[in-house]
Amino acid sequence: MPARKHQSGVTLVETLVALAVMGFVIGALMVLIGQNSRFAASLRDRTFASIAADNLMVRAMIAQEALQTGESAGDVEIGGVTMRYRRNVVETGVEDIVRIEVTVLDAETDQALARATSMRRPQ
Repeated sequence: MPARKHQSGVTLVETLVALAVMGFVIGALMVLIGQNSRFAASLRDRTFASIAADNLMVRAMIAQEALQTGESAGDVEIGGVTMRYRRNVVETGVEDIVRIEVTVLDAETDQALARATSMRRPQ
């Protein structure tokens, strides 16, 4: 059998190396897509929590009744997502001024997602 001077085509080793490289690239892309999805969901939750904290603060600021000092809690729904909140009303030491702190929490993990703080007269 005569020896060939010019070989054409791709060897099995070259094919396996190309498949391995493609496997690593595809795996890295899948990890990147998964991280991006988790980041987007987290950002959505934090945005909704920030809006909820602002809304709760506005309600506390425009309330006609006197604000009672101490902590209160409850649930708030925004964008179809239910979150928990804590509102703490604290005396500042300045006559007729209280500090209002609102914290919005993830309902499942109790992780603080957003905070808002303001001051007003208790009326």
